[in-house]
Amino acid sequence: MDRFLFIAAAALLCATACGREDTYKAGFFTPDTGIESRYDWDAAADSAVNVLVDRFMDKNTGTFWTISDNVDPGLSTFNYWPQAHAMDVIVDAYLRIKDSDPERAGQYEKYMASWHKNRANNYNGPDYYNAYTDDMEWIVLTLLRMYEATGVQEYFDFARDTYDKWIITRWTDDENGGGIRWSLDAGNSKNACSNGPAAICAMRLYGFTSEQKYMDDAVKIYGWLSENLYNPSTGMVADNMAGGKVNGGALSYNQGTFMGAAHLLYKATKDSRYLAEAMKAARHQMDSRSTDGIMNAEADKANSDNALFKGIFIRYATLMVNDTVFDFRFREELKRYISQNAITCWSDGIDKSEGSDMFFNYDWRSPYTGENGYLNPQVSATTLIEAMTRL
Repeated sequence: MDRFLFIAAAALLCATACGREDTYKAGFFTPDTGIESRYDWDAAADSAVNVLVDRFMDKNTGTFWTISDNVDPGLSTFNYWPQAHAMDVIVDAYLRIKDSDPERAGQYEKYMASWHKNRANNYNGPDYYNAYTDDMEWIVLTLLRMYEATGVQEYFDFARDTYDKWIITRWTDDENGGGIRWSLDAGNSKNACSNGPAAICAMRLYGFTSEQKYMDDAVKIYGWLSENLYNPSTGMVADNMAGGKVNGGALSYNQGTFMGAAHLLYKATKDSRYLAEAMKAARHQMDSRSTDGIMNAEADKANSDNALFKGIFIRYATLMVNDTVFDFRFREELKRYISQNAITCWSDGIDKSEGSDMFFNYDWRSPYTGENGYLNPQVSATTLIEAMTRL
């Protein structure tokens, strides 16, 4: 399929973008006007995924380059943690088209197998071990999604083994009161980015195995995170705790994984505390981490880890929108928030003219103007566009 598959009636899209009356007002319920239905999100997702595959993937290994067409191979040497998020987008697309386009779905299955065979470009050896705990956590979550989508047992076995050997073992009781260490190559910092995803890993493993130890892990990890880095008054999740001191402000990455863990814990325990904290964390992102209803960029250049963060929030927010355990008005408001971001990103944040490379920017309000695209903003925005096919 041509990677430059464009949405039909592009002129209608432009007209919609130019005078749209769909500004999301954070903190106020806005009825769903159906404006997002004016867009063919399946076609948009196909376009975005095709660019990701054709311009950023090494199809022989199933892994992804940092920069489009690998014009600077040195950039991809330590390119590990985005691999999980990029493959998650392929899993999204696979689930969306596996019945309607089995040939393409079969190709995606081959990419998953190659990605796993090559250990997601891990630069630390023949398995998924890495000094950075959050990098491994994302790999575990993607392996579990691949297993869930395809039934390949080996994906699950590697995910479980990685968690058991190298993730939960990094919990330590110390001056920070507990928590999972962020990295063995840095000081003893207990970060939101290593504890939120860890709790999700534990809950996902519990969901597959029903083994109490995973539930116990999740309750312990999330409990530390909630007690130490979460502000119950504002819903903000701070970045880290080191030397017994809380440091850093909120990021969409951390808001997303905190509410994702809380969501899973609520579904398993029915403890309303988790439900309330998930909603509060989402509310903080909508109210305080956005401008006119659009997520703040959080990055100042395309080749930045921060350029991927927004897609993480979107993934867990989408799961909340689609789960009726949450209040209807909250779900509709969160849906409008995601939709407004997608409309802005697809209308204003990418050049879709004929012959365009269709590279996404780290700021969803304006198109990318560089000569070569970068993986992190491409994955983040493609995650957003794929999410719209599931709302």
